[in-house]
Amino acid sequence: MHSFGIKERPFSKQATRVILAVLIVLNILVFALLFSKNMLGLLNVNVSPQLKIDFVNVGQGDCCLIRTPKGRTFVIDGGTNVSEEDAKKLGRELIYKYVQKLNIKKIDGVVVTHWHVDDFSGLIPLIKQSDVSCVYETPIGFINEFYNDFDEACKNKNVKRISVTAGNVLEWGDELFVQVLNPEDIFGSALHSEINNDAIVLLVRYGKVQVLLCADIQEDAEREVIKFNEGIKSQIIKIPDHGAERSAYKPFFKLVGAQDGIISVGANNKFGYPSVKALDLFEELGMKIYRTDKNGNIHLSIGGKDEKDYSIAVDYNRILD
Repeated sequence: MHSFGIKERPFSKQATRVILAVLIVLNILVFALLFSKNMLGLLNVNVSPQLKIDFVNVGQGDCCLIRTPKGRTFVIDGGTNVSEEDAKKLGRELIYKYVQKLNIKKIDGVVVTHWHVDDFSGLIPLIKQSDVSCVYETPIGFINEFYNDFDEACKNKNVKRISVTAGNVLEWGDELFVQVLNPEDIFGSALHSEINNDAIVLLVRYGKVQVLLCADIQEDAEREVIKFNEGIKSQIIKIPDHGAERSAYKPFFKLVGAQDGIISVGANNKFGYPSVKALDLFEELGMKIYRTDKNGNIHLSIGGKDEKDYSIAVDYNRILD
């Protein structure tokens, strides 16, 4: 009599042990994934329903940290590069330390709005110590002692550098709209005021909320940005040039129509910023002002569901002498 099919054989003890071992390992991995904070690196813990912009207190200078809803990170300017000891004495931040405290290891883009020391030199240690994907910069160079250090740091880390001008749209994520509004006509001189007017201005929109980041532009450049007409209307504005009188061009601020303004400025600075003229103008226009010298780091969170879906928090409220 013939038998057909596969003859059944009992599993060997060795095969049983192997299968049990595999099942145990798989169970351990599943539990590790479920109970680890970021799914063992598979989940981006930086993902948030909000756009977050920190106006970092770097003393007399500019610096913004942007964290997008989909977990990308961008830094705009970095203040002056000083030692940790000097920063502590001045009560100000160092941007490379600030991102370390937030456990940010990758920077998707750095923006150098212009080449003044109080704005870009603090980015040098950030580039040296972080994983920076690229640098967006104004097309006008300005050689100084820190520029050479910056250039060397970018070369050593193979950081891609991109020049941007008015009209460029930056690909910072499909949930955002980011456009360059300045520079357009390059003033093209080493004069301090013209370096300021060649600075990069960014319009950032998330949902129904817009933020205008104005670097250190003055009236000449403000007149250029006005050419975008109603497109520059924004709920929040980073006040240009630390609130200097030469940047307090009323038609510009009236067109923007911001409810809230952020001034990045050093306490008791030698320039007398922000100017009385600028502060009077902002009061006339009904704008609420936040200042890094009085409030420390200023934290903007944007939900964007409607035009009022944003909030601003500060580290402290200080009365200056």
